[in-house]
Amino acid sequence: MKRAAIVGIAVAGAVIVAGGGLAWWIFSRGQSAEDAARSYLSALAAGDLDAVQAMREPLPDGQEEILAQAFLGASAHIADPRIEGMDEHADGVVGIRASAELAGERRDLRFSIQADGSGWILGGDHTGTLTVDGTIADAALEWVAVGGAVAPAATSLALLPAEYLVAAAPAGILEGSAEAAVGTGTPMSVSLTATLARDASDRVQEQLDAYADTCAEPATSVPDHCGIVVPWAADFASLERIAFRIEQHPAVTLTPDARSFDATAGVLVATAEGVTRAGGAASVTYRADDWALRGTVLLEGDRVVLSVR
Repeated sequence: MKRAAIVGIAVAGAVIVAGGGLAWWIFSRGQSAEDAARSYLSALAAGDLDAVQAMREPLPDGQEEILAQAFLGASAHIADPRIEGMDEHADGVVGIRASAELAGERRDLRFSIQADGSGWILGGDHTGTLTVDGTIADAALEWVAVGGAVAPAATSLALLPAEYLVAAAPAGILEGSAEAAVGTGTPMSVSLTATLARDASDRVQEQLDAYADTCAEPATSVPDHCGIVVPWAADFASLERIAFRIEQHPAVTLTPDARSFDATAGVLVATAEGVTRAGGAASVTYRADDWALRGTVLLEGDRVVLSVR
């Protein structure tokens, strides 16, 4: 079985930001628990990722990058944060009961902090959790954008308190979005109904055109995985060279679930040179008015990968 040809399409860029900073620790030395909690809430309200990251331990296995990118792309941050109460525990942990405006409502924010000898560090309860799932036609949505991050769908994501735009991914290929106000405490879930973006086929068309152009480069044989049939054997004993001219690229249509594509109605002219059965050199031109490329589509994070049969 021949392997399918692969065409990768990048449809969105990724922004990677390193959090953390020595300045916070210098600033936080000697702070009271209340002062440290106020500084953290102020950093959340200002969208100051570096200040927030310096007061927390990173999450494992790529979760930290998702948290950071999502927060940097948050559609709104908390406003008017207030400390409502503090609970000191024997183990040195201080529970903070706070509130803030988020998505037009006053919401409770609960988290804990603990002194570690250099400053104050946040406990593991300072993040909220969000799960985004959805469908595209009859298929499950596999990837979503949350703020500035791209993450697997149907996965519990740890996020800093903020308001996030969640959308089907990849952007430009799929549409469907909602707002999610993430606080601490109760896990939140959002379900999306995704559809093909209006210009989804156009975006794929650009890349498939480039692939078709490589199919049409001069060759000594008919290329594989290009949908090209040239009946040269009816006119030649052997083929020496074949040149192509594209008069019209095959036009792409994506299936509603974005899992496969058909590119049809292409026009291709092939000129073959070789040795005839009588032993002489000859050149014959062939024309196809129904040139087509077909294959499958893999949505992979912020990319689309086409497998051409």
